[in-house]
Amino acid sequence: MKYRALFLDMDGTFLDFSAAEREAFWKTLDKAGVEASEERYACYSAINDGLWKAFERGEIKKEEIRRRRFTCLFERFSIAADGVGAEQDYERFLGESHALIDHAREVLACLFESYPLYAVTNGFAAVQHNRLRLSGIDAFLTGCFISEEIGCQKPRKEFFDACFLRLGHAVSPREVLLVGDSLTSDILGAKNAGIDACWFNPKRICNDSGITPDYEIHSLTELIGLLKERKEE
Repeated sequence: MKYRALFLDMDGTFLDFSAAEREAFWKTLDKAGVEASEERYACYSAINDGLWKAFERGEIKKEEIRRRRFTCLFERFSIAADGVGAEQDYERFLGESHALIDHAREVLACLFESYPLYAVTNGFAAVQHNRLRLSGIDAFLTGCFISEEIGCQKPRKEFFDACFLRLGHAVSPREVLLVGDSLTSDILGAKNAGIDACWFNPKRICNDSGITPDYEIHSLTELIGLLKERKEE
């Protein structure tokens, strides 16, 4: 089938979130007067990942992530620091980070010639808009769907229903390919919405989740060949 539009996850797929998160974390703790360490970063990452997974499952609101992740970190290490203030600094630092995944710009430029491209992301709206602007990715996007603005999150079907509603049903789910790095957010979300899904798996992680993508790529450059093959079928 020839796809007529692409839904693209941003963090971990086109934007290098790992690099951005690490840099923002170190700057945040430095501003708070707290010593940063690999142990504390690993703890923060675990807390943050757990909160985002709970958000994906609909167990907490996004505001809970803001309120709890640095507060929980500081409590874990008995640090007398303002977790809410640290969160505000962290979001500002994160919004200033715009490193890209390898080949992201060249692949987007190529895809932009043939497809409408839509960002689909669970990130915080202000942070994401700023990072997309600073990275130059926004120049390739026809639209941007952010869970905070949509009112629900990936992997819920309602998130994608809202996306298609905003598109005015110009394309149907079967005419869209979603590309993302998260099995539990992107690939499961696509399956929930009846959209074909391509798993971006650069680290070649073993998939034992029970969630099966339609395609798997290990470099963004592979996406161009995959779409070319689909056009020729």
